[in-house]
Amino acid sequence: MEVKILKNASGLNGTIFNGQVLEKSESDSEYEGVKQIHYYLHNIDDNRSEEILPQIEKYNIGEIKNCSLSTNYIYFTNIFENKNNTGIVSIIRYHIPDKTTESIYSYEDNIFEYPKTKRLRIFIINDLYIFLQKEYLTFNAGRTYAGFFKCKSRLLNLKDRSEYDLTEDKFIKYGIADMLQISENQVVLKTGFSLLVDNRYNELEKEEACLEGVSILNIGQMVSDLLISSDNIVIDTIEQAFYNKTIPYIKKSGKYLIYTCVDNENKQEEVKFYHIETSEIKSCINQDVIRTLDLAVPYVINDDPYICITKDNDISFLNLTSGKVDVKFEADSTSGSIKLENVFNNSILFSGLTKKSLLKKSKPFIDLYSFPGKEILLHENLQYAGSTETADDNIYIFTN
Repeated sequence: MEVKILKNASGLNGTIFNGQVLEKSESDSEYEGVKQIHYYLHNIDDNRSEEILPQIEKYNIGEIKNCSLSTNYIYFTNIFENKNNTGIVSIIRYHIPDKTTESIYSYEDNIFEYPKTKRLRIFIINDLYIFLQKEYLTFNAGRTYAGFFKCKSRLLNLKDRSEYDLTEDKFIKYGIADMLQISENQVVLKTGFSLLVDNRYNELEKEEACLEGVSILNIGQMVSDLLISSDNIVIDTIEQAFYNKTIPYIKKSGKYLIYTCVDNENKQEEVKFYHIETSEIKSCINQDVIRTLDLAVPYVINDDPYICITKDNDISFLNLTSGKVDVKFEADSTSGSIKLENVFNNSILFSGLTKKSLLKKSKPFIDLYSFPGKEILLHENLQYAGSTETADDNIYIFTN
């Protein structure tokens, strides 16, 4: 493990690409409600940033999530306006090592419907396959709430330039809410919209809710299935929820897939750690869950599942394997107050302020502790701005 501190880097907060940090900023565009995006690569060694393709306009008409475990591409969308409110939306990718650009997919659409009544969501599975999903604003039965509930999904095969409309119920009825790649040939899908967002459980009738699911999809198998029929894609579903229960999120940490099931009636959450290799599940219960902010905070540290508990000025880490609290920190002590900023593979990062006295002003500091040994790995009197960890366990800390 190597720890690097980047000073005067409060604007940096992104993916690390071979010693470079991907930054982005937004500005107004000629399209109402649509922001123009500017991408920069910041070189860590010389502390300089270079804008990527400044001559090509890039627009934020939806979310682009690169799920690939290893990629050298940056993806963005461009708009070429035609007459009568139509335009060409193009997906473009930039190859970082070679600094080359290619347009990989384009379609004609009414661009003035974005983002008020329509939005685009793109999931980059890998450099060969992309899920493209259009989502449409829909009112509930009582017309008191509107959300992007109707979806049309399409798989783009960049290898042979083929494309497939996805008509299987999980895609056409419920849509893809999130996607994670867990191996070179497997992705995890979260389908269906969560009812925890915006108090949707009280806004939507039962018949308006969707069946939510967490499923594992084999990419090669999916492509083979689509060659035969778009109605019969083999999906291994490991969790489902409907109306009274909802699944707010999925995430991957180490060898675990982490997700949570919230009981909307009893305001109770069950956090689940699904071991990707063994399919073993470890779980715990969290009470009084009404909003997203009430959800438990799960982590995987040193390959063990943990729940972080903040209570009575203590920050504790409950080990679900042993059922015991392994490590506890004081959030407020005589020396100063601390805030948990990030949890890495085998270390924990705090920021804080020293106590003010008659002769001394309070000062910001950053502490990095080993886990579970609580050995100080780093102490710096700097103002914390952000941090990230690479796949090879190198830690980058950004400071003001």
